[in-house]
Amino acid sequence: MSLEEWELIVQVESPIDFLSLAHHGCDLRGIYQAQGLMDYFGMLNGPTYLTLVRHFWVRAQLYDQKASKLEMDEKVLIDPSLEGKTREEMGLEPFRCEEIRSSVLGIPVVISVDTIVGVIRRASEGRYVFGLKNKNSSWIPIVN
Repeated sequence: MSLEEWELIVQVESPIDFLSLAHHGCDLRGIYQAQGLMDYFGMLNGPTYLTLVRHFWVRAQLYDQKASKLEMDEKVLIDPSLEGKTREEMGLEPFRCEEIRSSVLGIPVVISVDTIVGVIRRASEGRYVFGLKNKNSSWIPIVN
């Protein structure tokens, strides 16, 4: 599927509005504060640069195990002597993980789980928080 930048509609809003949720009886702020995620939600609610978002997403491609294999197959088609060699022997980077690859203003941009973990300053594994203060909240079973 091919998209042009002007065809992409970016919806900008605050993904999590804790004040509105609390006003309507769903106070989740304490749950996310206990997990240390408030800086992350602050970042999500920050400014959105529509031109950069459009520029990135219309060029984005998923680089996964299948794309890695295709890249190796293309190398072999160009030079059959590479048949049976490793990625490193073919002059390719080793496959580490799935990535979203794109460019912004001609600059290559790669997003992986490690990138996201670094930006939100959190460990890549989950965390269980024990002993939340408001144990009577009807939302705790839903969040858990």
